[in-house]
Amino acid sequence: MVACGYQLWVVDIDGVVWRGSEPIGGNIAGLKRVIEEGSQLVFLTNNSTRHRKVYAGLLSTVLGLPVAPESVYTSGYAASRWLLEEKGRLRVYSVGEEGLLWELVEAGHIVVGVSEVAGCMVDAVVAGLDRTLSYEKLRWAHRAVKKCGALFVATNTDRTLPLEGGLDDPGAGPIVEAIKTSTGREPVFTAGKPNPWILRLVLREKGVAAEKTIVVGDRVETDMELARRAGVRGLLVLTGATREAPKGGWFDVAPDILAYVSNC
Repeated sequence: MVACGYQLWVVDIDGVVWRGSEPIGGNIAGLKRVIEEGSQLVFLTNNSTRHRKVYAGLLSTVLGLPVAPESVYTSGYAASRWLLEEKGRLRVYSVGEEGLLWELVEAGHIVVGVSEVAGCMVDAVVAGLDRTLSYEKLRWAHRAVKKCGALFVATNTDRTLPLEGGLDDPGAGPIVEAIKTSTGREPVFTAGKPNPWILRLVLREKGVAAEKTIVVGDRVETDMELARRAGVRGLLVLTGATREAPKGGWFDVAPDILAYVSNC
């Protein structure tokens, strides 16, 4: 027996497990029920700032249950994997935080700095959420793409990052947009949701069919759109970026995961 008939639950993190540093009780209780009923959990986030091992440790603490790094997928991991599978090992200039850098290095890429970009010894620019963003970082990303012809890859284009107290901060989208605007170039690949590539990677690695999978998230334009494009069921919870149930839709809506599991 599995929870609500789904063998694999693919669950967003920001706005679902927590908002900022604040755990979301109804969703955490619901996820524990999902595990108790025999389903497999995978966490899938567009946030590239942390490595999968760091997320696994945080999730284990919040859930009170062990979470393996192999059960966490980030847009930074997806971008690194896509580059490796499609282009091989590259010299990459990163606009992002430690989690993205770590994923790039683990995938076998060489993360380069300003001196390499100045000499056009750069193959790609990968841009994600970067809370230490500076004009200098944008300048060298701009030169790598426009002058050196480096591939431009985005981890995701989320407009905002949900925080505790109903607040939010700018997401990766504004950073990606800045590079797009200055260079006149679109990213050749956007790794995170709603691109179905990342979910197909999950299904391939976990060996689960699409019809046995449900995607849980708090955003229609990313989480639910991912579900639609990949042909899986979607569950929108009203605990993060979306606070009111939208009209219509191809997905289920619930106040939180516990409410959904209790009534499915």
